[in-house]
Amino acid sequence: MPLTLRLPDDGYMRRYDVEHILRHLYQMQCVEIVGMSNVGKSALLRLLAQPDVWVKELGEAAHDFLPIYVDCNRILDLTEQGFCELVLRCLRESGPALATLPELALAYETLVAPASDFQVPLSFSRGLTAVLADERRKVVLLFDEFDDPYQRVDARVFLNLRGIQDRHSAQLAFVTATGRPLTALNPDGRHGEFAELFSLRTWRLAPLTRSDTEQQVRRYMLAYEAPFVSADIDFVFQWAGGHPRMVDGICRLLQAALEQTSADEAAPANRWQFQRNLIPTLRADEYLTRECRKIWDECTPAEQNELVALNLADHVADPTVVDTLLRRHVLQRIEGRPQLFCRLLAEFVQGRTLPQAVETTSLWVDAASGNVLVNGAAVETLTALEYKLVMLLFQNRDKLVDKYQIVTSVWGESYLNEVDDARIEKLISRLRQKIEPDPANPRFLTTVRGRGYRLSVT
Repeated sequence: MPLTLRLPDDGYMRRYDVEHILRHLYQMQCVEIVGMSNVGKSALLRLLAQPDVWVKELGEAAHDFLPIYVDCNRILDLTEQGFCELVLRCLRESGPALATLPELALAYETLVAPASDFQVPLSFSRGLTAVLADERRKVVLLFDEFDDPYQRVDARVFLNLRGIQDRHSAQLAFVTATGRPLTALNPDGRHGEFAELFSLRTWRLAPLTRSDTEQQVRRYMLAYEAPFVSADIDFVFQWAGGHPRMVDGICRLLQAALEQTSADEAAPANRWQFQRNLIPTLRADEYLTRECRKIWDECTPAEQNELVALNLADHVADPTVVDTLLRRHVLQRIEGRPQLFCRLLAEFVQGRTLPQAVETTSLWVDAASGNVLVNGAAVETLTALEYKLVMLLFQNRDKLVDKYQIVTSVWGESYLNEVDDARIEKLISRLRQKIEPDPANPRFLTTVRGRGYRLSVT
């Protein structure tokens, strides 16, 4: 028989995640949410933007807070002005009180059509400060899809945000959602001042629990009148492991197969065989394969090697890499052994092959751990300047990086007149000593005479 289509009384998933994050926000502490591709970061932030969720968790105290959802995909232009415009726009859209706040309206209009570049940060500060002065509630800005802005928008924006938060720390807090921690996304020192707000409050988002997966499947059943049974939920969870996009994809294929199968073939007594017959369809599905590939592509070469070799009898695991994969929830410990979090990804990984390290040389910067890897092995520890330099080059790999970019990204704009060519070349030389098999004949980090430097990773 199909399942009874009744949802739990609390009405929403991610209860554990919500409780943890709201504990910090209740104390006006900033939180960064980090998770693999499509694991549900956006859905969680949209949950945190709902006043009803705050009321269920905090009771009457929830009325002291004003959560504002800021979807960075809505930025009109990835610039300082574009980011600031979006934040003020979202504040104005939050309700009638802020929509008609004169100071906010004036700041927004000035920011959209500034008379000079100085008016952009100034108008943004005035607009946000006006909101904080007018609002009796504490404002929580929920920055979704924050990866690109944090990497590409000028650091001045985030220094400005940090400055406003410092002045109004009891009334303003931030939540960010990204694929990697902020310190790994952009190790620039000026960005680092903003990242300090989230120190020790990184919430690594795991796939959905078994009960949350059941809730998602039940919602699918309600929406599409799908005649699933309890065994189907177990099947979906085994193959998707609680990854929301994969859950939806498997539900879609499961329903399509049921519609093409006779009642006898899909009867509970024959359900096991019906599900086994569906497995080749799951393996070949383009949508599910794409979701697995996104997770795979987010892994460094060292992590990919570890995943491929995970079940080899003679494999000696690298505890550092395994620990990183466990923290990211790509791996889970089951009966003491690290295993991929779902069968779909496990089968996808089985189709990969280990690269032949003897035949190729590769360089990778593992932003999550801060290690620089050559052929999968960590090089000698880099100094702060060396690490900033290699991250700049790695983020622009195979592209020319000129000396102006190096000075402003590694030392900072205030050093433009102090750092000469000799000082840059000395830093380049020190980095080559650590990453090049033969520093005298550099393979990775090459000089483009008179123009700058280029990093190749293979």
